[in-house]
Amino acid sequence: MLMEVNESKKLFQERTELIEHAKKHALYKNALKTKGNIVFGRGSDEAKILFIGEAPGFSENETGKPFVGRSGKVLNEWITALGLNEKDFAIMNVVPIIPLSEENKIRPPTEEEINYFLPYTKKIIEKMNPQIIVLLGRSAASIFDKNLHVKETKKTVFGKITAQLYFIYHPAYYLRNGRKGTEDILPLKEILTEQKEKK
Repeated sequence: MLMEVNESKKLFQERTELIEHAKKHALYKNALKTKGNIVFGRGSDEAKILFIGEAPGFSENETGKPFVGRSGKVLNEWITALGLNEKDFAIMNVVPIIPLSEENKIRPPTEEEINYFLPYTKKIIEKMNPQIIVLLGRSAASIFDKNLHVKETKKTVFGKITAQLYFIYHPAYYLRNGRKGTEDILPLKEILTEQKEKK
């Protein structure tokens, strides 16, 4: 039976700890003043592929789920192109609270903000134990390797797990450049096919 990340008993402790930790950070005032949410994740708690983005936008802040706005539509198209079904994937961010500028505009999370949540991010990843981690943009890549190139794959070991990293630009990058980015995600399909053939 499919268990959604947000309702997962397996991830209950990690989610509780993340929320408690998030409420102690200065960013939490953004969630309070916008009547928003701390955004944990969406997808399957048994996911073999974990997509990691940077931080919630306005739609995500409102719904409490990552990648449900314009960038989410692009990501959903990638998921379809890869032939994934609901039990195959999960989505989270390196920062679970909307980062706003003084003008109340979305901004990238800072290195300090990413590092503040990093121990909790890694706990969640380790508990989920995905085979492939797709890093969506530089903020996400920074938790493993800032120097990854688009479509580059690399094996990583941390804690008790080994996973394959795959780097692609954030969907917002493709939206800004009038592209869908499908050509950059499709090489991942070959990796998925190779993994299935090895089983």
